[in-house]
Amino acid sequence: MFPRTIQPKNIGIDCKAAIPASQLTEEQLIKIFRRFDTNEDGLLSKEEVKRAYNMLGKSFPGVRAWWALHVGDENGDGYISQKEFNKLVKKNYLT
Repeated sequence: MFPRTIQPKNIGIDCKAAIPASQLTEEQLIKIFRRFDTNEDGLLSKEEVKRAYNMLGKSFPGVRAWWALHVGDENGDGYISQKEFNKLVKKNYLT
């Protein structure tokens, strides 16, 4: 038997293969950020990051959100800005 392919939550089967983070354009990063900035305040809270990981089907979304804020929140305000998000993605910390 062939192993079962696991499809992340809320991702269509017809979805294209993932683009390596290093190849994402600024425009693509902005779109991704806005998708998860549910209250549209220009910042990602721990809950928004946790929800993003959950939507992507990642295990331990709470721990991943904590880690993202721990390594990504450069100014210590408890949120991830667009600039901080871009750096996290480029460094591959959000996998």
